[in-house]
Amino acid sequence: MDFVGAACLSAAILSLGLAVPGSATRQQSHHWIARLVAHHQQRLAEARISGNPRTYLAISVIGPAVLFGIGWLQSPVLAAFAGAGGLLLPRFYLAWLVHAQACRSEAEAPRLLQALLAGLTGGSTYLDALRQARLTCSDPLIQEDLDFVVQRFLLDAPLHESLREVRARTTTRNLGLIWETLTICAENHLPTQAARSLFFELSTTIQFNVQLANEVRARSSGQQAQIWMLAVIVPGMYFYLRLTSPQLLSVLDETMLGRFVLLPLAAVLQVAGIALSLRIARFEA
Repeated sequence: MDFVGAACLSAAILSLGLAVPGSATRQQSHHWIARLVAHHQQRLAEARISGNPRTYLAISVIGPAVLFGIGWLQSPVLAAFAGAGGLLLPRFYLAWLVHAQACRSEAEAPRLLQALLAGLTGGSTYLDALRQARLTCSDPLIQEDLDFVVQRFLLDAPLHESLREVRARTTTRNLGLIWETLTICAENHLPTQAARSLFFELSTTIQFNVQLANEVRARSSGQQAQIWMLAVIVPGMYFYLRLTSPQLLSVLDETMLGRFVLLPLAAVLQVAGIALSLRIARFEA
């Protein structure tokens, strides 16, 4: 009876201990999920994808588990690669999409700045300058942002709030400087002549950033060519040896260590080396 009573008391104490921090744990989990949803919502907005961030979060969690289970039917190594691929590939694709679209919009930043400078000349209003910039710019993302700001302003929304929303989903430097300067001018109700002076000074900075980026990109293009050349040589040597002397690769084909450890490890190191080399050689002004 003493043992039974002690066991019941221990179970009651353990249940109480688990129940007390339960609400705090649930609040932390809800806060963590809310942060993840907000992060994915921002990433989808940067990629200009009109999707539900909760759906994307659910797919990014369920997808790797499903691929891991399918791969487990063949081998543990295939399951690990399938799970890692399901976890990383959507994120890499979204990051690439954001980067590609941001680069196209960043190339249009000098033209946007010149259009705003021309629109602010002669006592025009901010709305006139934005409309003229909308007609001048050819990038569809910048046109979408300008349409958003103009339409919100016509609906009596404060101009600086709309500009701040556009600035929040802009990831590049020069375009971000333009939106930020325009937000400051609109929020502080600066006269258009004062705003034009600020944009004229900003044009010097943006021109320097563009020249610096072009110079560094020209110098790093040779390094990127060497990276891709080395990336092709290593798999090329492997296929050449397989065609000419397959007995040299018998260790990789006939042993468990070669098939399930050495070959996957070589592929992972090859991809990681290419990604790291390109990351080092890349420069963004």
